[in-house]
Amino acid sequence: MESPGTAPAVQVVTWPAGAVARMLDLPPSTLRAWHRRYDLPLSAPQTGAHRRYGSADVRALVRMKHLIEQGFSAGSAASRAFDPGRGADVELLLDAVTRLDTETSIALLEAQLNADGVVATWDGLCRPALEALGGPATADPDHCIDLVHVLTWAITVALHRVPAPVGTGAMVLLACADGDRHTLPLEALRAALAEHGRAALLLGASIPEGALRDAIQRTHPAAVVVWSSQPAQPPRLRDKARLVLAGPGWPARGPRARRPESLGDAVTLLTARE
Repeated sequence: MESPGTAPAVQVVTWPAGAVARMLDLPPSTLRAWHRRYDLPLSAPQTGAHRRYGSADVRALVRMKHLIEQGFSAGSAASRAFDPGRGADVELLLDAVTRLDTETSIALLEAQLNADGVVATWDGLCRPALEALGGPATADPDHCIDLVHVLTWAITVALHRVPAPVGTGAMVLLACADGDRHTLPLEALRAALAEHGRAALLLGASIPEGALRDAIQRTHPAAVVVWSSQPAQPPRLRDKARLVLAGPGWPARGPRARRPESLGDAVTLLTARE
């Protein structure tokens, strides 16, 4: 029995070696050899005779495998992959994207999502990688369009694999403003809300105001999030659903609406109890 004031222990999800070997598409003997030769440090609690791997361990092994595939020695790959520093994650993702290797890109993103969650992965991995390919500091943004599309696709696929919430609560309706086709921030918001047990429906890119009003009448959402990355006028909604204006395109003055400054702010706003 727990003593008063003691928080219940959080159950850590772990996987056995065989399952991890299948996840990595490796022979179990290779995984055993890595442990024997390089004494890989595991973060998951080891309570039995057989090794158990947590999300952070799987992420490190994914990095180790792909570093080996890129030409690193196994010992060097092990030390780099299991280094607690996180700076190499963006570099590894960009390397995979530059090689147009969508499978590796998705694997790296999934491992990060499993370990850190959507908001931390978006802020610490996805945004820096996108900025490196198409941000204002890029010497020739047009030269990277193919890479931006590959990265965007990989991020979208990884986000779609975040499990949908189970429940019957009122959903959040997500839409891009008419003329705006940048759906990726809303994909991230949908996945982050799913992590917090809030269902969300993403209508897609460039939704005309009339279509948005029709969707609101059909779904009766708890809130409506409209994203705009370019100058736009806020929609005039007659419905009582909360309006959230996300993105840099909205004017400073406008209708009464919440305006989150980040993905984390939006999640906090949309999951708070009214």
